[in-house]
Amino acid sequence: MENSVFLERASCAKIKPYGEFAMREKINKLARGITEEGIPSLHFSVEKIMAVIPYRESRTFEIFLQSVNGVAMRGLVYAKGPYLTLHKSAFGGVRTKVSFTIDTKNLGDEEEIKGELCFVYNGGEKRIPYSFVVEKQPSAKQIHEIKDYSHLQQMAEEDRKGCSRIFDYSDFLEAPIFQDITALRLYELLKPCGDRTLALEEFLTYFSHRPKNAKKREVLPYQRREEREEVLHFPEDASLEEKITECIHRGDWSLSAFALYKKGVEENVKITKLYENLLYAMPMGYAEELPKGVYLYFSYEYRLEEGIKLPLYYNILKNFQEGSEIFSHFARPMQDYAISCLLQGEINEELALLYSKLILPEMIDERMAEFLPKILNSYLVEVEDQNIERLVLTHPALRRECSFPVKGGFCTVPMPLPNMILLFQDALGNRYSRVPHRKTRLMEEAELEKKCQSLSEDKGIFLIRKTLSLVEKGISDSKDLELMEKAFSYEDFTLYFRMKILHLILSYHKKAEGVEFPKENLEFLHALPFAALKKEEKEDVLSALIYRGDYDKALEYLIVYPYLSLDKRALEAFLEGALSEGQGEKVYGEEEREMLLYLSEKAFLSKLEKDSILHFLLEEYNGTTEEMLQMMRVADQRKQQKAKIPSSSFLNMGERLLAQSLFTEKRKESEEIFALYTRYGGADPLLLRAFFTAYSASVFLGQKPEKEWIMQQIFEEVRGESHKERVPVLYLLALSLSFSKRAELKEEELEELSAFLPILLEKSLIFSYTKELGKFVSLPNEILEKSVLEYHGREEEKPFLSIRNQGEEEFHREELQECYHGIYTASFLLFPGESMEYRFTLGKEDTLLYQSTLKKEESEKAYMGEDAYAKLCRMCELMTEKKAEPLLEMMEEYGKKEIALSKLLEE
Repeated sequence: MENSVFLERASCAKIKPYGEFAMREKINKLARGITEEGIPSLHFSVEKIMAVIPYRESRTFEIFLQSVNGVAMRGLVYAKGPYLTLHKSAFGGVRTKVSFTIDTKNLGDEEEIKGELCFVYNGGEKRIPYSFVVEKQPSAKQIHEIKDYSHLQQMAEEDRKGCSRIFDYSDFLEAPIFQDITALRLYELLKPCGDRTLALEEFLTYFSHRPKNAKKREVLPYQRREEREEVLHFPEDASLEEKITECIHRGDWSLSAFALYKKGVEENVKITKLYENLLYAMPMGYAEELPKGVYLYFSYEYRLEEGIKLPLYYNILKNFQEGSEIFSHFARPMQDYAISCLLQGEINEELALLYSKLILPEMIDERMAEFLPKILNSYLVEVEDQNIERLVLTHPALRRECSFPVKGGFCTVPMPLPNMILLFQDALGNRYSRVPHRKTRLMEEAELEKKCQSLSEDKGIFLIRKTLSLVEKGISDSKDLELMEKAFSYEDFTLYFRMKILHLILSYHKKAEGVEFPKENLEFLHALPFAALKKEEKEDVLSALIYRGDYDKALEYLIVYPYLSLDKRALEAFLEGALSEGQGEKVYGEEEREMLLYLSEKAFLSKLEKDSILHFLLEEYNGTTEEMLQMMRVADQRKQQKAKIPSSSFLNMGERLLAQSLFTEKRKESEEIFALYTRYGGADPLLLRAFFTAYSASVFLGQKPEKEWIMQQIFEEVRGESHKERVPVLYLLALSLSFSKRAELKEEELEELSAFLPILLEKSLIFSYTKELGKFVSLPNEILEKSVLEYHGREEEKPFLSIRNQGEEEFHREELQECYHGIYTASFLLFPGESMEYRFTLGKEDTLLYQSTLKKEESEKAYMGEDAYAKLCRMCELMTEKKAEPLLEMMEEYGKKEIALSKLLEE
């Protein structure tokens, strides 16, 4: 006994929290042959718990427990799941409560929490299931119904104001339509508009779902505007020179003024700044050849004014071939000007011609490659609606939006990416998605773009393009993975698009499970802002870490965020990896082991019956008797199939589970547990004796059918003790009852019966079956002659015995003696053929418990011998058979002996 785990010795069995005082105390008592005087009968205030909990709130619940029969309860309660926190795991007393808190901060609308509370106490086990549903937010139902744009359109048609309010809700982005990043980015662009109804209308318009009750806007029909010449007013007698001078003085650069300036140049009018004003007034994109004097004039100018360079160079490129005298004279300054504008990122219709003619692939360096792709993909946008003042441009994947002014109905915008979003903004800041316009691409220079890509493949526009392409087709190799990791850190991407990139990265890690991947290359996963990620994203990161073998980091995250879940494949990979490390040199702390235990149980319930998981559960798991026994059953089956589960694990759980089943009065289960425990070499003397006591009590006190192999072990336990008085009485009672039912006994059994039966007789432990032992050993005549009545009840409720002999009219009470723990007996001397009615009642009201008739059966053994009882039995037989003469002779002989005995006693 001194070596028992229940006396707090160092042991391989981890009995925490099963090593609590209550269980240890009961096991010690059982080992000494002492059974519980009473078992608490508990009443639970609820049989199941169901509730709706407000979104992102916590609620506390209470369960009240009461012992109906007044016997003090002692036990523990277990709860499984990350959302439930027990305030206290132990309970006790006659009346108590168990409270716990449910926290929904990490749950979404209408998510459900299911589980059960398991109560393990001195007298049984109780499971109380619970189910909690997170209440929807006020707008959640409507928002979650918006699964496509037609649903939103229908809502707008039915209630435009209500739909506009929903459009403005902060949680509107949780609608299913925003799985599309285009819709998400468009919403962000339109929401700043002051008119929410207009914003909703334009949102639907962009996706071609315009509500019937949308606000009406008048838009001019689309047609290209023609610039009209303004009529200039001069005195009737004014000369050409006077007219030109007046226009220059006024700074007039209109089309009419341009016509005058051109005529003056053609007529060789000599006026200062005539040639400069000619170019300033020249219309955009003017392609007609100018008088040659103009080209010659500017060829001698050392410094050209900035405002005239572009129209001059554009006109030269339109009218002169490369190699011509004028082209050659202006070639170098034109090229310098084009490079300067290019580096400043400028673009319009005229500059587009300069770039295409003057910028050559070999001239491009890394600095130019940064700006040129946008310029090469620029468009001239012509807008008819005169109310539009600006164009707003972005891409669904980009965080920044660019705004460009509309001048004279024209605007040049760079559109280097597919599927860009173009909105039209008026003076009030309202934005429109569908306004009649025309787009014209300014340049088509594939060679230049190819050169830029070779210099800046993983930067700027080309990084964005490559990223967009990989988002569509997925990551195929480590090179793609490296690029996407770089793209994830690209600041110009929106958060939503970066999360999409992250999803692809994590999916690749899952897909590439088992591929060699150095741990130093996991820096990207380690550097992720894990706390800022959503639940689904956190779970994806966990899976990626697991598939790459980084079990320590995954376990660290699981401890901090226990509500995260893993799919079956990831769970299996994690547990096999983490548990194999734990069985080596790796030492896990308490928090880590608890999380591994929680996940191992989930894996077991998911039918993941791996050797390492079963081994860990056998070593560590504590739960209800049914759960633990099922784990042992499965592990035993695996063991029979040559699984690598050490026998010490079976002993470990066997000790804990056998102790618990005895504590909770799980007698039936304890027999199976005992068989498993002893099969793997379990031999803790304290536990074995405790089990033998409990089993003996169920056989003797509970009158349960016995199992021969267990009774044999009890017999060996008794046989091994030379001092029988040290053996718990229950063992002896159970064995004596078992022997009484047999037709014959072995020699060693006869020997043991002869050794311990006197102890029982000395303690007056005589029951109705005791005389049956007379067929094996000699018993006192007093036991053989009397008939014993037995009543099995409870110690706290002593019954009354009433009897009525033959010939009596009324019942009269007889004294009952409590022979042993709720077993009450009374002995009566009856002769063969004689009967007696009896009944057991309870309380003052004489509530009838049981009634029957006791009759003395005829027995040859009773007639043998010369004692008084034997002679009286023979006389009863003769009287029954009406043999008068032999009866008279026997009576006279019996009377003479009685008279002689009386005289002898008087002397």
